[in-house]
Amino acid sequence: GINAEYGQVTAHTMGEPEIVTSTRGSECFIWDVETGLQKAQLKFSGPVPNAKYRYRNIRYGSTGDTFYAVIVPVAWSNKTSSSHIVKYDTTASPWSITREHAVRGEPLAELVISSDESFVATSSSNGHVYIFDAHSLGLRRRVFEAHGLFVTGLCFTSSHADDQFKLLSVSADRECKVHNPHVADPIRFLKAALLLLLFIGALYVIFCILSSSGLLPHIDDFDKDPAVEDHHGHSHHNEL
Repeated sequence: GINAEYGQVTAHTMGEPEIVTSTRGSECFIWDVETGLQKAQLKFSGPVPNAKYRYRNIRYGSTGDTFYAVIVPVAWSNKTSSSHIVKYDTTASPWSITREHAVRGEPLAELVISSDESFVATSSSNGHVYIFDAHSLGLRRRVFEAHGLFVTGLCFTSSHADDQFKLLSVSADRECKVHNPHVADPIRFLKAALLLLLFIGALYVIFCILSSSGLLPHIDDFDKDPAVEDHHGHSHHNEL
């Protein structure tokens, strides 16, 4: 048997059989199922020097060529700590990190992947739900305070009617909610619109300041006759 401390465990059956286990400490191991021998150890170097990180949740992708993990600091600080969603390429030797997304100030826990590996979802102890694009790990949607208490489970499901994935979340608040990962976060669009309005407003203020300082031509100057005027106001045209 495989001698592994209690923690998280995940496996895949594509190609060479292997499992990955994570401990309650900061270790994560890859095991050969047939021999029971340890093949490799995964390590994560975060932004904080000499800090220890724990693989809080681990999952293989649908084909086994990718591997995802939620990694958090062992010593958590709400002001400076960040949780990390990490994507590995399992075809490389050793496994290499290809994508990473940090969520500051929130300890993430759950981790699920849609069956077609188009979405990755996680949740925080604050009741927030995060949905990422699995390819880029770009944040697609953040459901702020999806639940009043910490989320205890996530699950992707598909509808036979529209063949689109939905995300189910359950919580200690005894509620189950449905989230649509195909709908982008409306808050992101509001932020983009606000930034655009601020940019246009700043340009208008700068234009007014320059215009009142005489650094820009007044709009009436463009309506003047191109003829040259002398100091008496008479216009003179050059004639051949």
